[in-house]
Amino acid sequence: MKNYSLMKRILITGALLGISFSVIAQPNEVDVTKRTMKPGAEPPTWVSLTGFSGEAESILRFDLYVQGFNFTNSDAAQYLIVGSNAGNLQGRVTDRYSKATLLSKGYSGGSLVDQAHMFVDEFTTALQRPAIARTKIAFKHDGANSEIYVADFDGNSVQAVTADNTIVAAPTWIPGRLALYYTSYKLGNPDIFFHDLSSGQRHVFSRYSGLNTAASVSS
Repeated sequence: MKNYSLMKRILITGALLGISFSVIAQPNEVDVTKRTMKPGAEPPTWVSLTGFSGEAESILRFDLYVQGFNFTNSDAAQYLIVGSNAGNLQGRVTDRYSKATLLSKGYSGGSLVDQAHMFVDEFTTALQRPAIARTKIAFKHDGANSEIYVADFDGNSVQAVTADNTIVAAPTWIPGRLALYYTSYKLGNPDIFFHDLSSGQRHVFSRYSGLNTAASVSS
């Protein structure tokens, strides 16, 4: 559009000056460039959060913030999140633009932490985004001896998996299960153990001579 306006001005000027032009038509070229934002550079989705307090509010704010949301007042937010945590957690999410209620639910059972994570997961699912608030991390903590621990993705609810009092390493999640593989020297050799966190069941998975470590589970 800018090129067309420029050409039009040139032709008009030339006509006034008595200059003739020979114009050769050229095919239009369109340069399409896909711009990919770097991680952390995407603009936030604005939400307002009211009615929650204490630990529940802190968890909700963290879960939302690390997933690309940020907080403002109800007049500037796209999504209005209103609820309470007097006893069990209750929450409602409304899209201020469309006036649609995306989620309205009360939670029971489990801890308040679990309820807050679940609420955020159901909200992000309603937006067709990945639900990560109830995911877990597994890690090795080094002390006099190392042990395997699991925690919520925000670092809360830390639980010990092993008490082997020896070297342990390389915890690996089994897709679709609350279960791990990891390496432990408990039996005097670096062996891979299977550990079901739901039942507490544990057994040796790989105990060949030499080094058994760094299990990798195919999906």
